[in-house]
Amino acid sequence: MADMTFTVSNYAGTAAVPFVAPAILSADTIANGYCSVLDNVRYKTNLRKVSGGTVEARSCDFAANGSLDISDVQLTLTELQVNEEICNHELAQTWAAAQMRGNYANVPGDYEQYLAQYVASRVAEDVEKNIWQGAYAFDAGTPANGLFNGILKAYVDGAGTHEDTTSTAAFTAADIDAKLALLVGLLPDALVGEDSTKIYMSRKSFQLYFQFLAANNNNPVLATQQAKFYLGYEIITPAGFPNDTLLASRVDNLYFGTNVLTDHVEARFIDLRNTTGADLTRILMMFDGGTQIVDEASMACVRRSA
Repeated sequence: MADMTFTVSNYAGTAAVPFVAPAILSADTIANGYCSVLDNVRYKTNLRKVSGGTVEARSCDFAANGSLDISDVQLTLTELQVNEEICNHELAQTWAAAQMRGNYANVPGDYEQYLAQYVASRVAEDVEKNIWQGAYAFDAGTPANGLFNGILKAYVDGAGTHEDTTSTAAFTAADIDAKLALLVGLLPDALVGEDSTKIYMSRKSFQLYFQFLAANNNNPVLATQQAKFYLGYEIITPAGFPNDTLLASRVDNLYFGTNVLTDHVEARFIDLRNTTGADLTRILMMFDGGTQIVDEASMACVRRSA
């Protein structure tokens, strides 16, 4: 059996990156590139939106023909922390047993790294949910996730330029096709026919779409391929995306920001056996995170509102 040696460890700045980065960057949306990621933000940053400007026939004179409109939206990070307490007796046994498998174990050889990996998987789930659902509730009720404002919160706080909220019931396999058709009908000109346009939906909604295709084609194999697209637009199903909601956007219009690659992150591992005598380890991580959309008018959404 592998020996376990463990002491109190504090990591700050770049030294904390190997512990904190996996907890954030392994979130499904970030790891798969479903949104744009800024990983070197210090509290806030500006996202630039450029529009306007025209081309005219060449001449010897200078005459302004239209103007280039440059505006900013601000992505502000929220300070976050992880406070976890883990029983060494239980988790160390699992780690030590896995070490007995040698190269087939697929677990870190260092117990501290193993603890960080264990916590990171749980943190990534919370980050993933908040990227989309942070401070958002479809019926304007109390949000289930509130670490920071998510993408859908930023969207509903906008003007609702291309939005439909007439649905007051959960999506079903019988109406999911109509919901998707409604979404495509709402697409702004900037998204129509563009390869970069993506349709975002929850995995439950995707299953409903698959059921619809399988029932209408009477061929589940064919449905498997068809379900990846709708009218030529790729369908993306982030793990944290809410049910009964369809969103169309480009990836470069959706942003997640964090300070994970700055010197403002920290990770601590405190073994209480050396202090209180309890067979516990406390893990603390400190980092920032937040989301923002660049242009609400360049998106479309169909969502349940009650």
